[in-house]
Amino acid sequence: MEYKIDDDGAKSSLSLDFKPASLSALEDFQHCAFANDFFANNYSALNCFLYQKKFSSKVCLWKDWLLELYETCGKFCFSFPHNMKGDYSSVIEVFELLYDLAKKAGQSLYFHNVTKEEKDLLLLSFPGAIVTEDPDLGDYIYLREKLALLSGKKFSKKRNHIHQFEKKYPDYEFELLSPENLSFARQIEESWLFQTMQEEESADLLYEKEIINTLLDNFSFLSKMLSLSGGLLFVNEADGQKKAISFCISSRLSKDVTDIHFEKCLWPYDRDGGYALINREFAKTLDTTYINREEDLGIEGLRKAKLSYYPEMVLEKFKVEIKV
Repeated sequence: MEYKIDDDGAKSSLSLDFKPASLSALEDFQHCAFANDFFANNYSALNCFLYQKKFSSKVCLWKDWLLELYETCGKFCFSFPHNMKGDYSSVIEVFELLYDLAKKAGQSLYFHNVTKEEKDLLLLSFPGAIVTEDPDLGDYIYLREKLALLSGKKFSKKRNHIHQFEKKYPDYEFELLSPENLSFARQIEESWLFQTMQEEESADLLYEKEIINTLLDNFSFLSKMLSLSGGLLFVNEADGQKKAISFCISSRLSKDVTDIHFEKCLWPYDRDGGYALINREFAKTLDTTYINREEDLGIEGLRKAKLSYYPEMVLEKFKVEIKV
């Protein structure tokens, strides 16, 4: 998709050049995320890079604005445009630009995954826009300290679950991910995928494996660029063998928010409290105020699990359609 415009609004040879996000573009994404104090995981620098194949997403830096275009349900959609300096005084100019892009493509102007504040800004410029809430994509936001301590009556079930694990595996070990132990995370993912695919085959899970391997393949680079980190949980089996049974992977979403991208635990250790334990141990290692554990995708079991940790808020997401 291409549009030509100059600084005065007249057509010229300057083009919006949307391209797939690359590793080299992550610095721009991260700069934008920190300038805007993002909480929403779909604006995570890492997620913008990792899911571009799945959503055919492309990005463009126009003036001080970071623009993202992707395809869903056969329609071209935009993420909300974000200013690299956190200055939205000229956002109407960008709205008009994207409106003309949609008009040229012969379709409505669609924005997906926008927050309440972003939705309200769009309605100021386009009061006739059609707004649809998207509860399956709401982000679960937690205070890191609460997940690290699990104190108080409401977390008693979580503490009991962890005590159950500690009693059964008293010599468990927790390690932060490092270049030296990444192979254990790969082993867990292979075993977890095999266990899960026995019950239900899923193309999304195969794509997820590809994403996880991409993260591990580029661990050193992403650790420096996006504070990529994670943890591993080990137990000693009855035969004395040390076994890796759980891992998690996160990145720095913005100044105050860590985004948990993946958390996996093998059966039957998950039922013994493995998820609760790695969740708590990893939260202890973080230095952000908040943790984003992402959306539940409308999966009832996942929603129940996320609510059981008592989020500080569920960040609402919306779809906005502007008729052209």
